[in-house]
Amino acid sequence: MHYPIIVIGAGSGGLVVAIGSAKAGKKVLLIEKGNYGGDCTNFGCIPSKSTIASAEAAHTLRNSKKLGVEAQVDQFNTQPALQRTRDIIQKVRSEEEPEVLAKYGIDTLTGMASFVDSHTLDIETEGGTTIQVTGDTIVLATGSYPVKPKIEGIDSVRYYTNETIFGLSEVPKRLTVLGGGPIGCELAQAYHRLGAEVSLIQHAPHLLMREEPESQEVIEEVFRNEGINFFVQHEPMRISEKDGELSITYCDKKTSEEKTCTATHLLVAAGRLPTIEKLNLEAAGVKTHGRGIEVDGYGRTSQNHIWAIGDCTGRAPFTHMAENAGRRVLYNLLVPRFLWQKEKDPWNIPRVTFTDPEVATVGLTEAQALEKYSPKKLAIYQFPFSKLDRAITTGRTEGFVKIITKKWSSQILGATIVGPRAGEMLLEISTAMYGKIPLRKLANIIHPYPTYSLAIRKAADMWFSQTILPSLKKLTGRK
Repeated sequence: MHYPIIVIGAGSGGLVVAIGSAKAGKKVLLIEKGNYGGDCTNFGCIPSKSTIASAEAAHTLRNSKKLGVEAQVDQFNTQPALQRTRDIIQKVRSEEEPEVLAKYGIDTLTGMASFVDSHTLDIETEGGTTIQVTGDTIVLATGSYPVKPKIEGIDSVRYYTNETIFGLSEVPKRLTVLGGGPIGCELAQAYHRLGAEVSLIQHAPHLLMREEPESQEVIEEVFRNEGINFFVQHEPMRISEKDGELSITYCDKKTSEEKTCTATHLLVAAGRLPTIEKLNLEAAGVKTHGRGIEVDGYGRTSQNHIWAIGDCTGRAPFTHMAENAGRRVLYNLLVPRFLWQKEKDPWNIPRVTFTDPEVATVGLTEAQALEKYSPKKLAIYQFPFSKLDRAITTGRTEGFVKIITKKWSSQILGATIVGPRAGEMLLEISTAMYGKIPLRKLANIIHPYPTYSLAIRKAADMWFSQTILPSLKKLTGRK
């Protein structure tokens, strides 16, 4: 069989290319090795955020007294919450199944694809047969998979990843989480709020190591207050299991002291790697680097007719990034070469960790900005939620807005927001950065009162009060 366009991977990016190409009248084959919808629908964003929503409801009930509502809450039946997560997965996935895709005119094959040469693929189907297809254009959107850390005994014990834990029918009694990144922190807090006793082991000095130190401090303080046990700068050494009880030995990297905790369940959240090993890229002449498939600014690999998007490229492993790359590649496939779009501002990528409070970041952190610019050319404006009326009324004062700019022009280089719905708030900053709107102009936008977004305007006000006004006083000699 021959197709003008073949897409490998039915996740967020692959679906954009496949559906868009079919709507444009192209004959498309979509190949998927597992569940249609990709990581986000089946193992990532959808199930985790559904579980987090249920956990937030339980947490709100337990802590209603803080808002002046007395409630007698001793225990919860959380089985319906876990079933709700599975129901939502199925609901979202039902819109991405082969039967639905066929309505667009998309052919689908379920199986593992590997290159024979740069235009030919073998697909090993679920039934064990091999089907060979050829394509003029091939788009790789194969996603990523969870990393299994090198820990003694891990192959001989039961453990879960984000790809398997949402299949549980009951909340773990005692859960140990290996990894303090976004996945580890989100699920540690969610399952703790649903009733699990949680311990989190992180090899690095802090949780959420990619984020600003202030963000790390807020999340760590929240975890302490909620009773989540976490151990930073600790390295897992050995894992064993006896009679359904897991024993995890870990080492304090500062003192070399070994400690042990026990658990009924173990969640490994040690990062993800591109799913490219079985593609046989060498046969197609597709180059890779240490993090994934090598692509140019248009999305092409080292073979001009083969494109790659999303996690398999090793760049910014987010659903919204894969969708964005998918839209760009789709556009480039459908228009003449001189109209092609190239990736812009590759560092201007928003990300959100859905802990409570959320941690939302776009652009450069303070440390990254200082690597690129002289401190004299930078200005940092930070407004705490403890001074924000909306946060005071809701009792959610633990957050802040931090914006990094070029000092005099107030061009925004990056921002971090920690607080309720920080991910929604971040869009204002992302839009300003994309449109090259300086921070000083955000101060002139009327923000509704009282809202969390007013914190952005308060931070924008600081450009005049902290940068311009002192200089004017020096010029005029006023105190």
